[in-house]
Amino acid sequence: MSEDVPGYRVLEQVGEGGFSVVYRAHQERLDRMVALKVLSVGAVDAAAMRRFQRECKITGRLSGHPNIVTVLDTGTTRFGRPYIAMEYFEHGALTDRLAKEGPLPVADVLRIGVKMAGALAATHETDVLHRDVKPQNVLLSRYGEPALADFGIARLVDSFDATHTQAFTPHHAAPEVLEGRPPGVGADIYSLGSTLYQLLAGQPAFKGPPGEGIALLMLRILHEAPPPIPRPDVPPQVADVIGRAMAKSPEQRHATAVEFAQALQRTQAGLGLPVTDVAHSAAALRPGPAPGLPGPPLVPEWAPTASDTNAGGPRASGSHGRTGPTAPHTGPTPHTDPTAPHTGPPPALPGGPQDGPQDGPRRG
Repeated sequence: MSEDVPGYRVLEQVGEGGFSVVYRAHQERLDRMVALKVLSVGAVDAAAMRRFQRECKITGRLSGHPNIVTVLDTGTTRFGRPYIAMEYFEHGALTDRLAKEGPLPVADVLRIGVKMAGALAATHETDVLHRDVKPQNVLLSRYGEPALADFGIARLVDSFDATHTQAFTPHHAAPEVLEGRPPGVGADIYSLGSTLYQLLAGQPAFKGPPGEGIALLMLRILHEAPPPIPRPDVPPQVADVIGRAMAKSPEQRHATAVEFAQALQRTQAGLGLPVTDVAHSAAALRPGPAPGLPGPPLVPEWAPTASDTNAGGPRASGSHGRTGPTAPHTGPTPHTDPTAPHTGPPPALPGGPQDGPQDGPRRG
């Protein structure tokens, strides 16, 4: 069904989710291409409207960050459905680049990691958790810059309510999320680490055989170490910093997104690569913990620390004999596909009950 949006000429549908449809459109007044995210016909109820409005506000609040998608406009279609007009990313998402090129160069992955950690730092500094960091939600501009997208299931840090519907993408969800526990900043850090793993390996860390159910996938994420990255050109220190981000316990991960960014920067420096700047808000540079978030002071300086070399992680295969643990995409796939966001309470796992579902409806 074509949308009638005042001021825009809708050209084609480029994505679809459970709650929204994304179109490529031409904004006539400013003569530019935009992405129009419109609430789906079947999702126009009070809960979906609140969710959509929350996404508008969160994304709008973060607009202006160089690595977060910018909201350009909001409004309603002639049929009364709300929409968000955002930047249009003609090069699609990181998943599109992976499909075309295969696993990405180490230098590119480190650069993307620093920039996305900066985007998460800015997000967390406003007391918001993204909760769905994955390659599909990192878009690429015409200049090759990554931008964090889709805040459809983002939540305030203190808004957890176990009576709400859970939403997550199993392959990149932190263990505590799979167990139904309230997420913190560590859950976003895990998901970013898992995303970087996929960029290096070409597939998620816990990708199973065809037809594997979500329950078995979740068991492996909860109890198994990430397998070695199957590339001899991935230096051990790169595998180590990603492995720490993917630690089973949030307390074993980097305490903040800025700390993760700094660890990636130290890795770049140690490898003789250009060190990528971290872009996050000025408030995050002030001493003291971020508002409402636990953790040590956020500081811009970076220097090697023992913690960067002590964490076990997904070693790269063949890495000097070292072993150890080691167009915008918005459309979901059926929940039998473990790469798709899962809604509802976590599937019952063999061997024990679940703690309870996490709040937040599924992304659209």
